[in-house]
Amino acid sequence: MSKVVARAPMVLAAALLSLAVTACGPQHTGETYSRGDMQRGGPVLAGRIIAVDDVPISGTGSGIGTVGGGVAGATLGSALAHGRTGSILAGVGGAIIGAIAGNAVEQGITRGQGTRFVVQLDNGQVINVVQTNEANLQTGDRVTVLEGGGKTRLARESGPPPPDPRP
Repeated sequence: MSKVVARAPMVLAAALLSLAVTACGPQHTGETYSRGDMQRGGPVLAGRIIAVDDVPISGTGSGIGTVGGGVAGATLGSALAHGRTGSILAGVGGAIIGAIAGNAVEQGITRGQGTRFVVQLDNGQVINVVQTNEANLQTGDRVTVLEGGGKTRLARESGPPPPDPRP
């Protein structure tokens, strides 16, 4: 019993570190830019949203949750076992179970809802963009379409609408 109590702080620290690292996954929103997006230019287009619908966003499997869960599971398993062989077997079993659980946690944390916008550009072309909808964009809204760094984003258009190009 004293072995378990002595290792409890280490087990708790490993579990908390695993969860903290998994929770620090990137947030992909329409209004959040990464460092890699800095100083990258691209075309700016204008258009009107003609359709909006919610879409599920699948979770990511970057490996952070798997590794963190495996480390926490191995630490916990070996801390609770008795004897050298038991400690090794429990550590391996804990690592496997922890890795599976850590992957599931990461998938769950990074899963979410997005919005698919269908936009008719002023040049007549129709495109779709999937992003989050912090700006509460709706059908009929004028938007600026920002392209750059391999990404396309929508932002509410500011200023007066452009003149109608049709006669």
